[in-house]
Amino acid sequence: MGTGTLEAQETMNLNQCISYAIESNIDLKQYEIQKKIDSENYTQSKRNLLPGVSASSSAGLNFGRSVDPNTNDIINTKYFSNSYRIISSMTLFNGFRLQNKIQYEKFRKKASEYSRLNAVDDLAFSVMNAYFDVVYFRGMLKIAEKQVETSMLNLKATEKKVEIGLMAKSDLLEMQANFEKEELNRIQIENSLRSSKLTLRQTMNLTDESQLLVADETELLFQGEIPSARQLFDEFTQWSPYYQSLVYQLKATEKNLAVSRSGLFPSLSLSGEINTGYYETNRDSNQVVIGFNNQFKNNQSKYLGASLSIPIFNRWENRSSIKLAKLELEKEKARIESEKQKLYFEMSQNLNDLEALERESLQYKKQEEVDQLAFETAEKKLEQGLINVIDFYVVKNRYADSQSQVLQSKLQLEIKRRTLDFYMGKRFWE
Repeated sequence: MGTGTLEAQETMNLNQCISYAIESNIDLKQYEIQKKIDSENYTQSKRNLLPGVSASSSAGLNFGRSVDPNTNDIINTKYFSNSYRIISSMTLFNGFRLQNKIQYEKFRKKASEYSRLNAVDDLAFSVMNAYFDVVYFRGMLKIAEKQVETSMLNLKATEKKVEIGLMAKSDLLEMQANFEKEELNRIQIENSLRSSKLTLRQTMNLTDESQLLVADETELLFQGEIPSARQLFDEFTQWSPYYQSLVYQLKATEKNLAVSRSGLFPSLSLSGEINTGYYETNRDSNQVVIGFNNQFKNNQSKYLGASLSIPIFNRWENRSSIKLAKLELEKEKARIESEKQKLYFEMSQNLNDLEALERESLQYKKQEEVDQLAFETAEKKLEQGLINVIDFYVVKNRYADSQSQVLQSKLQLEIKRRTLDFYMGKRFWE
């Protein structure tokens, strides 16, 4: 199965649709790129502890009056010179700025990794919702088609009874009106099914024109005692990529404050330098230019030194940087507390919905069974002329409503159970 293509007439279940979407999603590829960027920034922050080394070389011809590089005398002779230099420097102390920067980039990298995993989770839930929309409208279409089929049979039977005088023509007109209404409802549901399939294909990034056949999902995942909202929250925050990305972003913000504070400390660095060169003015006692190899060796000079820099006044830039970093930290702390509150009440609401749906689902099923018996009875009475058309359609429509409620509650319960599994650390699509 390749990105954007699908084998013709292939039936896919929910897990297959999610796996396909994860492989094909363009936004996830952007997260992968960002992950590589943050990884490189982290690696470079560690490299910054190494000494810096650079080399340079220069060559030139001097004309007219110039300074002899050997004697510092003023000469008026054209000559060629060539110099070489290697410089190395290393920071010994700068208020632990480099070390804090490493930790900052490390936490940023971890936050990026968790952000990508959270994007995968979000995509999985988007596909799941789109998938169950397709299943729902497909089930609703079957109910609507059955309604139309039943109305068509009753309409034909009524036409015959009107012809022989067993039923009034007004009953036939009422039945025709209901038939056209049910046919319109069938068309509308068919359009909604087509639209839901398009949404699912878009979420999966399925761009070809092959037909996507969706399998029915009837497995109820979660079994056993349902935990409390607090238990669920405590377990979820231990592993959740979304929550962990917030935690590591907070840690990165704390390290950014430490980086800003390092600007208040003195910095100490060590540097070294090696110089040499070749000069045509460098001659022996016979006024012969000394050879390149000898000059390269004999003209060497070396330097080793340390540099201390003490911040005294830089227009309060360091203080301002620290103040802004503190405000960013306060903002991140407020953000994570807000998100914790939202997560807790979101889980509480989902648990409440799950409990309510389980009770409602049982009741809808009982109601469907009763309405089915009532419809079958009404259908027999209609054949015998013991019930009018209006009362018959009241019973018929009530049965259709019960069927749709059973279908809807079943799929909602399925989504809630999968959500509960996810909260407990089970990615149901893996």
